[in-house]
Amino acid sequence: MRFTESVDDQSGTGQVMTKICEPMDNLGEDSLFFALKRGDIAAYEAVFKRYYKSLVVEAYYLLKDEAEAEDQVQQFFVEAYSTHALSSIRTSVKAYLHTSIRNKCLNLLAKRKVENCRRESYLQTETGQQIGADITLENRELSERMERAISKLPYRRLQAVKLVYLEERKYQEAADMLGISVNSIKTHLRLALEALRKDFKKF
Repeated sequence: MRFTESVDDQSGTGQVMTKICEPMDNLGEDSLFFALKRGDIAAYEAVFKRYYKSLVVEAYYLLKDEAEAEDQVQQFFVEAYSTHALSSIRTSVKAYLHTSIRNKCLNLLAKRKVENCRRESYLQTETGQQIGADITLENRELSERMERAISKLPYRRLQAVKLVYLEERKYQEAADMLGISVNSIKTHLRLALEALRKDFKKF
């Protein structure tokens, strides 16, 4: 489910919404920040388009499941829209989004770990603190494994991942910087994700 679809379902003006959102795509972060402060619906759409891919990658690092990572990011935007959460941002938009997704995924992992502990009947008084420590350790180890996996990618794929997913550049911009076509960029990204999935299946 896309955030745009959620907005369309509520307003019934999907085509008009698309036209309104287009100018927002080119706004700088400061302008987007103030548009969110005003509660501008078009700004929510622009934020979704701009940061969706990098947020899914952030969630994937923690959850190790692409479909679930997408679900968590989409769920976050639906909740943020319904509660007007983005209108109260006090830091940068990018920092707020990545911190929120990271915390959302960590909370999900913590909840699952607690449920598993209860099912196995060995939940202790300080389990909550221990779970937090375990997740912190697991998260650090996961990040280190991801960094090692990314560093093993061939040069072109590594650069494509850095430009599109980490630096959040558009396909065309990344292609121009590497001197290759947009289709080649997409191919490098697809092959890079396949390699990362295989690497994670070892654990």
